[in-house]
Amino acid sequence: MDKENVYEVIRVTDGPKHHLFGFHDLIATNQSEDKLLSLEVETFNRPPLPGEKIGVGYVDVATHHFVELGKTNAFNYPQGARQQWIDDTHFIVNNQLGDHWGADIYDVEKGEKVKSIDGTCHCLSLDKKKAFGINYSRLHRLGGYGYIGIPDETKDEETPKNDGIFITDIETNKTRLLVSIDDVANCQPETSLHNGNHHYITHLVLSPNGKRLAFLHRCFLPDGGIRTRILTVGTDGNDLRCLTYGFLSHFDWKDDDTIFIWGRAASSLDSMRSNPLLTNPLVKPFLSVAKTVVKKLLKKKATSSMSFLMLSDTNPCQITPFAQGLLTCDGHPMCNPYDRDICICDTYPDEKKERALFTYRFSTNERIDIGKFRMSDEQPDTTLFDKYTEGVDKDIMKMFSPELFSFTRSGLHCDLHPRWSADGKYAIFDSIHEGTRQIYMCRI
Repeated sequence: MDKENVYEVIRVTDGPKHHLFGFHDLIATNQSEDKLLSLEVETFNRPPLPGEKIGVGYVDVATHHFVELGKTNAFNYPQGARQQWIDDTHFIVNNQLGDHWGADIYDVEKGEKVKSIDGTCHCLSLDKKKAFGINYSRLHRLGGYGYIGIPDETKDEETPKNDGIFITDIETNKTRLLVSIDDVANCQPETSLHNGNHHYITHLVLSPNGKRLAFLHRCFLPDGGIRTRILTVGTDGNDLRCLTYGFLSHFDWKDDDTIFIWGRAASSLDSMRSNPLLTNPLVKPFLSVAKTVVKKLLKKKATSSMSFLMLSDTNPCQITPFAQGLLTCDGHPMCNPYDRDICICDTYPDEKKERALFTYRFSTNERIDIGKFRMSDEQPDTTLFDKYTEGVDKDIMKMFSPELFSFTRSGLHCDLHPRWSADGKYAIFDSIHEGTRQIYMCRI
């Protein structure tokens, strides 16, 4: 049943400046539902420049007025600055603190910054007293969603022992390493890669009960592709588990013991691409040709093998495909905080350049479309390409054309990235379909 016209979509920010929240895995509003976190930018048709600052604050939901409380240069367009509520009147947001990345805490009643911590915050603990963070300089250098402007001190290490997931006590401002990239790379080593290419960690998501973190571990294949593994670890740093590997993308926790993710797990294609023979210097000149041929031969099979997968957070992991034929492409899912039987999700642009927004109910295998929102036709500005690619590894840049890199890291690449309001009654998303990038919401 098409229910696309049932939902009233409301724009809660206004131009001419652009507003964004970012990723799909954080609650957007405070508990009172009267304020919505937002970033404000003037130029969004290119990636961020070193040292470039944008506005940090909140939107008054009733008046749609953006209230700026400060600035940050620790941001990217896909994930924002990881701004998130600590309580009804305080929020945390990443920023540069001297020579390192850290985070600021703001009081919306006082209208000012009240504290800074030396660790970054990708997500908060369930009691909001601790921040889990990662090295955004390494992410930027290796082509992930990092921050530009601070050199990566681990640039010479394939799997550093002093870098990984960090935990910072917000009250004491003490930071320690929870689990290292080296620990992660050596967990279930037969599915990891040790070929001289560098590894990184990204996409931390806390389990509903607050006891475990799920995250993606990525390393580079000999042919230039990426091997992704999904792992979980206790918030005390114990019981590290690798659930599966392959082509894996966006995910969320279904419940305390289960994760769902889009992708293809441990296929013959993934095994073939990680063959040690491909690291042979005599083979390397032929990799690009071989990769093209393999892609053509296996494209149909590989595409048809993609689906959402239900993963048990156990060792060994139980993998069960679901919603096949209904959810047929990658998206950005987030379970409702009060009813985890339902999630909000989106799609990438179709042939009409439209992104779909929809809900999915697990128990009934039901999808309900909310609306479609067109992407922009505007092309990115590449005149400052050398500036906004500063610090990115040269081998990584070989994977992108200047136009593709500039687009995917700019504000023009505006995935809907739907997320929930604190009460679970509203879906909130970024969109560019009206000409400027703004934040929208609709009651579900």
